[in-house]
Amino acid sequence: MGHIYDIVFSPGSGLSHVFLSTHGKFGMNTEAGGSRKCKAVFLDRDGVINRKLPENNYVKSYQEFELLPGVRTAMSIFSRLGYLLVVVTNQRGIARGLMDEDSLNCVHDYMKRQLLEHGIVLDGVYHCPHDRDEGCNCRKPQPGMILEACRHFDIDLDQSYLVGDSDSDMAAALNAGVRAIRISTNNDVNAYLTFQSLLDFAHHLQEVERQLDKTSHGDSNEQSRRSE
Repeated sequence: MGHIYDIVFSPGSGLSHVFLSTHGKFGMNTEAGGSRKCKAVFLDRDGVINRKLPENNYVKSYQEFELLPGVRTAMSIFSRLGYLLVVVTNQRGIARGLMDEDSLNCVHDYMKRQLLEHGIVLDGVYHCPHDRDEGCNCRKPQPGMILEACRHFDIDLDQSYLVGDSDSDMAAALNAGVRAIRISTNNDVNAYLTFQSLLDFAHHLQEVERQLDKTSHGDSNEQSRRSE
């Protein structure tokens, strides 16, 4: 695993603290020796990765952070399929004075340790600390966090997904131009697909990739037979 960077953006950027982990996934070489863009799974945090607290309550300490069942397995599947793991989360509890950046960093450090114990490395964790009326470009439904990650990692949005549990997540995906996956027990007509859990989506994506790989190998074998 390579270096880990903590980057703090200037106020004018609209983005706050960002954790980046460089462990060799991005800038992957093609067989021709060049490089190709990465694909990513952008993940909302509360309600997707960890258990969501009641409305207008915020995870202010690591004691309140609880990973949802199947999340580790889901992230392992995404990683094996070659997707970057990028968290994009609104944290207006900071703007409301209910928590501070240090408290949030402690929560995210705990989250990263919980995942790392199972060999899972998050490639980026982006958060927006602003309130709804501050007019920033990072708070979802604005696409700022997603687009900033794209610039850092050279991500191809056409190959990527954003997984969230709220209308603002779906709108952020639309505004960024990435496919929206809704975590819900009810179908969302505004989402590309809806699943009840992150693990359900991971299993679906695994099957899609398997079918694509099978088709690709079939085409290659057919091409080989024709050239004989």
